Amino acid sequence: MSPLFGIAGIVVALYLALSHDGSGGFKGYLDPTGLILIGLAPPSIMLLSHGFADFLTGIKLLASSTFSRLRKHHDEVIDTLTEVSKAVRSEGLGAVLPYRDKCKYDLLRDGLSLIINDFKTEEIRHNLMARINAKQSHMQMSANLFENMSKVSPGVGMIGTLIGLIGMLSNMADPSKIGSNMALAMVTTLYGLVLGTIVYAPWSEKIALEAEKSLEIDLLVVEGVLNVKGKKSSVHLKDLMKTYGKAPSGSAAKPETGKKGA
Repeated sequence: MSPLFGIAGIVVALYLALSHDGSGGFKGYLDPTGLILIGLAPPSIMLLSHGFADFLTGIKLLASSTFSRLRKHHDEVIDTLTEVSKAVRSEGLGAVLPYRDKCKYDLLRDGLSLIINDFKTEEIRHNLMARINAKQSHMQMSANLFENMSKVSPGVGMIGTLIGLIGMLSNMADPSKIGSNMALAMVTTLYGLVLGTIVYAPWSEKIALEAEKSLEIDLLVVEGVLNVKGKKSSVHLKDLMKTYGKAPSGSAAKPETGKKGA
């Protein structure tokens, strides 16, 4: 809900600012040339150092955070670890297979697959941590991309301002062209500041926060899988859940996180 309140507050603030007496209304703030410049230039500049994959990762993370998918994954991971741990202690490691097949969280599914394929504890840890590091690297690249776009946008706005001023000074003899060039000069700075401050900077911060939440879930998966592999007691699992923000419901036995290597 908080993003919705944030968006509503921004819209109201901009509406009041753009519609105050003497502003000329919204039409005076619309300049197609400025919109194209600010909308196209910052992403294009970032493509000189980033790939399309970084954009796609960032967009997916933003969509995921909007619909609170990480919260659902967190609950799924805890429920699955709780159930599979109890099954393993009573039936053996062969009981992992049904839980692996119905698991939707990729890292947990991969971890359970490693247990089924009889990988050793340290091999499982190494394998899963390598995947986590790669995932975090991609997320960090996406966060950096949008952070840099928030810094580039005002600069692009200043470029538009200088272009407009040069055009205005070059056509002083023609009053009909002074107004359009002056509008371009002023409005591109506004566009750059608005886009960088209200759009790209919050996006960068949101992606960074999602990366932190994702890392917490992934570390929970690693420790939980290691405890399933080691057939740890329910006490270990309860300590693990407390560490990662949620105690297991019920008193059924569950796996633990052998903190660094069970």
